[in-house]
Amino acid sequence: MKNLNLLKDLEDYIGNMRREDMKHIKHMISLNNSLSTKDFTYGSTPYKTAMTLIDSVSKKYNRFVVVGASIGWMNFYFNDKYPNIETLGIDIHRGRIRFGKSLIKKYDLSNISLDVDDLYKFEFKSTDLIWMSNCCFDRDSFKDVFNRIVDKYPEVSMISYQPFGEVKSERYNLPVSWMENQPFWVY
Repeated sequence: MKNLNLLKDLEDYIGNMRREDMKHIKHMISLNNSLSTKDFTYGSTPYKTAMTLIDSVSKKYNRFVVVGASIGWMNFYFNDKYPNIETLGIDIHRGRIRFGKSLIKKYDLSNISLDVDDLYKFEFKSTDLIWMSNCCFDRDSFKDVFNRIVDKYPEVSMISYQPFGEVKSERYNLPVSWMENQPFWVY
């Protein structure tokens, strides 16, 4: 990543902002007793891993959308390498999105936005490259989301931490913060 100051700010989040994150997590669990802290994990995917996967996509795309964006790691990586392509990140964690937005403002970045949004209501496009941070989704919910997107936008490209079943994909095993060989699928 070229912007090493931005990278340092992203890495500092783990130590500095996690307290605010925990307040939000406790609030979300109080609103929905089927949730637990395991539903709100945190880890990061290194720049080299992200770029290897993004650069493996052969379809042309006009927008990079990250579902489960957290503080925007993937969006910032993408914007650093491809500043002329729009990138959007959505997440349910207000504190994480707020932190990511503060970095967009601090570094005066364009073509990048982060928002608290509902995955089920979000308007994807057939020319999107979607990064699905789906480690926290239960398999059935995620399969439902994937099928909705693919049925409506069959030309969409997608990168995922979990497989979708019988859909044609390329599999990669690359390092992330929680393991050396995380499987990824590129559709």
